[in-house]
Amino acid sequence: MNRPNRRGIAATLLLTAAILFSCTKVDNQFGDDFIPDDEQMKVCLDTLRGIDTYLTESDSFPTSGMVYGYMGSGWDPVFGRTKASFCAQYNMNYFTTGSEMFGIAPVFDSLMLWLTFNGSFYGDSSKTQKFNIYELTGYLDSDTTYYADFDPSSIVSDKVLFSFEITGVPSEEVMLKLDSEAAIEFAHRLMDTTGGTYTSDSLFHDAYKGFCFAPDPSSDPDACVYRLALASMEMGLYTRNFTDATATTPKDTVITYYSFDNTLFNQAHVSMISHDYTGTPIQGINDTLTTSTPLPYGYVQTLGGVATFVRFTDDFVDQLLGKVVAPYNSMVINKASLVWSLADPTAENFNQAPSRIGSYSDYRKFTGIPDYDYTYETSSGTSLIYGGYLDRTNGNYATDITIFLQKLIAKPDSAPRTMTLGPGGDLLAEFKQVKLKTGASDPPLRVIVAYTLVK
Repeated sequence: MNRPNRRGIAATLLLTAAILFSCTKVDNQFGDDFIPDDEQMKVCLDTLRGIDTYLTESDSFPTSGMVYGYMGSGWDPVFGRTKASFCAQYNMNYFTTGSEMFGIAPVFDSLMLWLTFNGSFYGDSSKTQKFNIYELTGYLDSDTTYYADFDPSSIVSDKVLFSFEITGVPSEEVMLKLDSEAAIEFAHRLMDTTGGTYTSDSLFHDAYKGFCFAPDPSSDPDACVYRLALASMEMGLYTRNFTDATATTPKDTVITYYSFDNTLFNQAHVSMISHDYTGTPIQGINDTLTTSTPLPYGYVQTLGGVATFVRFTDDFVDQLLGKVVAPYNSMVINKASLVWSLADPTAENFNQAPSRIGSYSDYRKFTGIPDYDYTYETSSGTSLIYGGYLDRTNGNYATDITIFLQKLIAKPDSAPRTMTLGPGGDLLAEFKQVKLKTGASDPPLRVIVAYTLVK
């Protein structure tokens, strides 16, 4: 009986392994001798710091293009007080009778207004707020861009047309009967039996310029800001239609509907939104000079609120350029990720935070850095490598700034070294806010860079 030669088998296995290992090693190096010496490359991964952050606020936040109207006043211990009101034109949408509309001698019945509150709000919705409706006395131009700091005082009547109160966030459409003396007088003016004001949008808006919705001065300033869907706002004028001037022969009850939908009609609207950070940790807004003191936290708020101004320091640039050492002559950025960590990554703060943050080269015009061309992303239906989405698992936002840094490497003396961190371009109209760690935090803000050095 032959016994297996265990020693021989073991030796054979070791020899085979050695051969395979040596082959793999040779394969990994295969071709290196054919690459010219001046084209040799090296791939590296590094973490860079040296980023200063400050606070800024846009003074040119456009609101006339929004599909919402904002009204109310709310308070947050970190993000301060936000106040809002809005002005909006309306237009006759349709009526429920034949071509004679109001008829010869209409008789007023009632005037109704329907409001739809979006489920979002800012502040404490449990507090009751009183709102006033004012008639506009001046003209809003639908071809003009209006901003959040618009002052409507010169085009708003001093006389309150109607007042109403809201508590909580209505889940169903709110129907208001405008039965004040001023509202009834206004309703009678709407019943233009000549039909002249209803023959064109311009003639209509010359006669009926729109409404302004604003919190009453006596209302609780620490309540909340509501968001109303303009497309669902509608006014209904109920009249009894008669066929003769003596108003003795009734025909029908006529309902004339007026729409505030700015996507359906060429009509203007503007929301006036202000932010006050008095008594909060947010101070030193727009103090962004190189001699200013960098701040330990950054803040991002929607609706034209506070944003974070970012400056890549000389030290950061020196670190970046210093990665190119002999025998290498240049660097190509493969990927650069700027990681923004939440200051307090709790479930509540995750829910309040914007789902995405954007990096802007010009925050006044909401122009993104080259890596964050959200206009192209939206129009093309593609997803940018930029990222910027909230990562709840790691409690941060990772933004890709590869192109931004590559330009800085190419032209360190002239390429932009600053950007502004704000909400994602499609989130400007939301009620969102977040507090972030920065370069002065512990640990400080960092950029993770994967790059290739080339001889």
